[in-house]
Amino acid sequence: MILVFGGTTEGKKTAALLESMALPFVYSTKTNIPFTTTKIASYRHGALDEKQLKKYIIENTIKTIINASHPFAEILHNTIAKVAESMQIPVLRFGRQLLPKTEHPLVSYVKTYEDALYLLPKGKILLALTGVQSIKRLKPRWLKQLTYFRILNRPESLAIAAESNFPKEQLILGLPSANLEKEIDLIKTHQIDVVLTKETGNSGFLSTKIEAALKTNAHIIIIKQPRIPEYFKVVYNTDELELFISKTIAV
Repeated sequence: MILVFGGTTEGKKTAALLESMALPFVYSTKTNIPFTTTKIASYRHGALDEKQLKKYIIENTIKTIINASHPFAEILHNTIAKVAESMQIPVLRFGRQLLPKTEHPLVSYVKTYEDALYLLPKGKILLALTGVQSIKRLKPRWLKQLTYFRILNRPESLAIAAESNFPKEQLILGLPSANLEKEIDLIKTHQIDVVLTKETGNSGFLSTKIEAALKTNAHIIIIKQPRIPEYFKVVYNTDELELFISKTIAV
């Protein structure tokens, strides 16, 4: 049995590929999302610590893990790496190819949220495109300075924002988009001075966000993608994924 950590574009592609190859798998996400189960695909949700993951692997006879989760899910990546290496279970990481760094006075790259908070200029309106989980991490900023967050329009995301007492009127509900004009309009409408985002590659439409910021003369701060554990075998597209599965995965 294959265990897939998904909830991303890469996760959907992995699930579709395994279905087409008739390889049984479990699709796992942190929060409960719509997922169609089949004779091939089953589903679970909820965070797993090291002890819980090890127990799940044993009970479900997991032979291989495909980690197609978000590149910034650092706790999950480290949990998978520790457990899989200790149990000698292969892990295939379906990652996102990074874009070349943009060299421009209005574009800054930082390693952490703490670095971003330090760099954010005072008295400027911020648009955070870093996801609902970052609301708590950026609280020192939005308590004092006007900040907007774009988050997914779903009950789980709204609940997380409410738990942090983030002002509802400063939430922008929607998905990232490759539509440049739409992103430009968002920045202009809310008179945004600074955009904060993550280095997600084109799956997260990073190039569109950068271009929209530059065309509106907004500063954009990009949190660099964290390193993936060395234990993982990394692929960046479905062709590489299929080749690896065909050659090495035992179910």
